[in-house]
Amino acid sequence: MAKTPPNPEQTAQQFIMAIQALEEEIARGQNNLQMIEVQMQRLAETTMAVQELKNHEANDEIMINIGSGTHLYVKLIDPKHVVTSIGAGFAAERTINDALKRFEEQQKQLTDIAQRQTEQLQNVQAKMDDYRTQLNQLIQAAQQQQK
Repeated sequence: MAKTPPNPEQTAQQFIMAIQALEEEIARGQNNLQMIEVQMQRLAETTMAVQELKNHEANDEIMINIGSGTHLYVKLIDPKHVVTSIGAGFAAERTINDALKRFEEQQKQLTDIAQRQTEQLQNVQAKMDDYRTQLNQLIQAAQQQQK
C-alpha cells in the first residue's frame, strides 16, 4: 500500500503546536534562570556581609539589614562565628572562614546550574528556530502551489 503524503495543513499545525510548546519551555527555563540569578545575588550580598564581620571585634556596635529597607543597631557578641542554614530547617554554627568557603561552593554550584540552564535554553531555541524554518518552507511551498 502506498503511503498518503502528509497534509500540509496538518503538518503546519503540528509545527505550530511544537513551537508553542518550546516557547513555553523557554519561558520556564528563563524563569528558572532568573531565580538562580536572584539566589546568586543574595549569596554574594551575604558573602560581603560576612566578610565585613572580619573587621569587627566583640562588643562592636554595627547596623544590620533585617529586610525591606529596615536596619537594626546590634552589639556583636561573637564576630568570629555565624550560624548558617544546612537545609531542612536546620542550622549550624561556623567560623567566618568556613562559612565563606561554603558560600563559595554554593556560588560555584549555582554558576554550574545556571550554565547548564543556559545551554539547555540555547538547545531549545535552536530546535524552535529549526521548526520555524521548516514551517516557513512549508508555507512558501503551499503558496507556490496556489500560484
